[in-house]
Amino acid sequence: MKTQAWRRQPAAYPAQGSLQPRITDVDLWQHLNNVAQIGLHGELLQQWMQAHLGDRLWRSSTPLLALRASATDFLAEAHYPAPLATGVRLLGIDADGFHLGTALFQHGHCTGLHQATLGVWADGQPAPLPADMAGLLQTALAAQPALPDVPAPAPTTTPADPLPPHPDAWPWQLAVTARFGDADARGQTSDHTLARCVEQGRVQFLTRVFGPLRHTSPVGFMVAHVALRWRTRRPMPAAWHLGTGVSRIGERSIAVRTALFDGSVCLAEATSVMVVIDHASRRPATLPEASRAALSPYRLPGA
Repeated sequence: MKTQAWRRQPAAYPAQGSLQPRITDVDLWQHLNNVAQIGLHGELLQQWMQAHLGDRLWRSSTPLLALRASATDFLAEAHYPAPLATGVRLLGIDADGFHLGTALFQHGHCTGLHQATLGVWADGQPAPLPADMAGLLQTALAAQPALPDVPAPAPTTTPADPLPPHPDAWPWQLAVTARFGDADARGQTSDHTLARCVEQGRVQFLTRVFGPLRHTSPVGFMVAHVALRWRTRRPMPAAWHLGTGVSRIGERSIAVRTALFDGSVCLAEATSVMVVIDHASRRPATLPEASRAALSPYRLPGA
């Protein structure tokens, strides 16, 4: 995915630090799992908000300050156990809330970028920022060193085209049972759970399309970009029902869209962009015609 060049520079981030990856962050490809990295970006968001908006935010549900949308670009593989250098910058404040950009670096290279839109929720729906919170954010924004030619934050929402309104209307469905650990400290479904459910749906969808031995194929997929958006925030359901379909089939990449439902209510949605890779070289490859044909029955309307 295209990213602004300044986002890859550590000096662009006023808040800098480091995070130590854990062995549990490593997946079967022996690099840091994409959901684990989204979680690390989420940790940076919380640390920044506690520093600028108060240290009890993670406990408080009045007002409920929480993620609305995020977009994560995975630029290079990151590995355990080397520490990750980190950066956070407040990108802007608008009617949707405020936007934070975070970055992860390892061995001097930017491995991942994340942009999050955060805001207040009331009765499960977006609400205006309280005046005192908006004032604190304006103070933090004014205190940052200026950067030349920094555009306004790009939208972090998934595409606005209509989605099938019920899981049964999607090309493929999956039920995921909720667990105790899926709730955050305020009783809401955690952002990490959303990312993990999307990953589980994506993996099982690819297994459905290409079979259980798909990892032995000469070519496969690597996640390059994940966009998440909450439509409503509420206590977690007993189970999520996922609807999944293909929104784009390109020469070297595909895009998979997922919606998470509680009954007929859509709680959240996601778009995952996966690039085609050669398993042996870990380099980009062309999507085989057989793979294209296998994916075609799962296209979403208009795709």
